[in-house]
Amino acid sequence: MSLSDLPIFGMFQQKMSWLGNRQDVLARNIANASTPGYVPQDLKAQDFRSVLSAAQGDLVTTNPLHIQPRAGGGASYRAVAAPGSQSSPDGNSVVLEEQAMKVAETQLAYAEAAGLYKKMISMWRTALGGSQG
Repeated sequence: MSLSDLPIFGMFQQKMSWLGNRQDVLARNIANASTPGYVPQDLKAQDFRSVLSAAQGDLVTTNPLHIQPRAGGGASYRAVAAPGSQSSPDGNSVVLEEQAMKVAETQLAYAEAAGLYKKMISMWRTALGGSQG
């Protein structure tokens, strides 16, 4: 069993994957800022409850009084229309400032998730008696 098989690491990997995919969608929005009629998109936000229940999919109940785990699905991301607050005369509703704010927010969230992932690896190595290198 590797550390990547543990649910907490899978949740971090899924979050970082979602953030990477969101950056791709936001970059596409910025690239189409002058395309007539283009409506910007964004990824549907992850629901913590569904991520958690997907991580708990391997639980089994050994007593009828235990809470039954729900079946979870894999990671799939869906882009949804996210029109900007303004629209140009050609029908394009990409607002570069809004897209730049979303990009910065996503970068910060990714750095946070990556830092937590790295810290968890470090803690596991320490707990298992390995080096911190």
